[in-house]
Amino acid sequence: MRLYLEVVTQALGSLVAHRFRAALTMMGIAGGIVTVVLLMAYGSGFQRALMYGFRNAFSEGTVVASGGQTSMQAGGERSGRRIVLKQADVDAIRELGWVKFVSPENMASLPVGYGLRQTTAGVRGVAPEYAIMRTENAEHGRFISHEDVEGHRRVAFLGYEVARRLFSGIPPVGETVRINGLPFEVIGVMPNKAQISNYFYPDKLSVFVPWTVSGRGENVDNIVFQTVNPLMHDRSLKQVRELLATRHRFNPTDARAVNLRDSGDTAAMLAGITDGLQFVLYFIGILTLMIGGVGVMNIMLVSVNERTREIGVRKALGARRRHILTQFLLEAMTITFVGGLIGITLSYFLVWAIGTTPFLAELIDDPSRQTDIQLVLSQNILLTSTSILAFAGIVSGFWPAVRASRLDPIEALRYE
Repeated sequence: MRLYLEVVTQALGSLVAHRFRAALTMMGIAGGIVTVVLLMAYGSGFQRALMYGFRNAFSEGTVVASGGQTSMQAGGERSGRRIVLKQADVDAIRELGWVKFVSPENMASLPVGYGLRQTTAGVRGVAPEYAIMRTENAEHGRFISHEDVEGHRRVAFLGYEVARRLFSGIPPVGETVRINGLPFEVIGVMPNKAQISNYFYPDKLSVFVPWTVSGRGENVDNIVFQTVNPLMHDRSLKQVRELLATRHRFNPTDARAVNLRDSGDTAAMLAGITDGLQFVLYFIGILTLMIGGVGVMNIMLVSVNERTREIGVRKALGARRRHILTQFLLEAMTITFVGGLIGITLSYFLVWAIGTTPFLAELIDDPSRQTDIQLVLSQNILLTSTSILAFAGIVSGFWPAVRASRLDPIEALRYE
């Protein structure tokens, strides 16, 4: 143990003796680790911003089913037949074991007015469960209830932008608006919702009313449902498709008969895009750090050449190969990790200084700025960067250390 402590002391002494050269090499490593950390933080912030905007529109496991057109003959029916979904289909899906929530959705672009003010909004006729599946929270008032649906009440839940256009600073709850000329009492208003995924009007430009007063009778434009859990998601989709195929007499394998827009597929696509971007950023950062590692290797090779006679003397006095190997490897690791410590310190400062970079918040009017890219040094980023740094230090120092340990003591003593 004492012998190894002496080796460590000699390694540190050598770095102090060549401190200017060691400092320049450390700065190269520091620049590499700053690049790695910032690129990883940027990639994580990019992924977080996209997924936040998407999750604000759909809860996990939410699917939107809409009628299509058959492309296969089945049950004596011709192909090309239009499938129109019914409220009875909603009731039938509600009885399935693998579906947690379900709601009809009737959609129309209609004029909405209050006093002398008027705007055009997407009016959606829905059930109360719709709020859970589409994350429709209320900033003021409440969402539609079962009593509203069963009592055919003309009540309306306003999107943030619709309320702003019609009421400005006036509290909307309790007031009466006109939807396509008919009076509706405002029962709630949603907050300013950041959303990057929609298939009709954005939610902030929509008005939500009970489906029983949407004027569509038994026909529905969409059926929105949520599966019980991710493990049963695919089975649930198959169950819903088979049920609709039986009720409307089309082939269950006919994907065009009923369109199922799965939020999970969209989330997976977004995750694939962001994961690909993160991989590219990681690769660039690792290359930058490895270039710094090449600098460490070069410095250590120069050090081996300069200290050839010293190595010969030590071997002549009884130093073994492992002692020489340990000394030079420790020197390389010390340079790498001191440079890495400087780099991580600089990274914290730069992340604090940069903070948030503009991305989607201005485009989609997100006051929370959650859809901008926020640079945060997470534990995973620090662990990953430290692992990369350790690998770079070992690789860059190993070959010079092996070369030094293999020197013949006689030849080393003769070296000029």
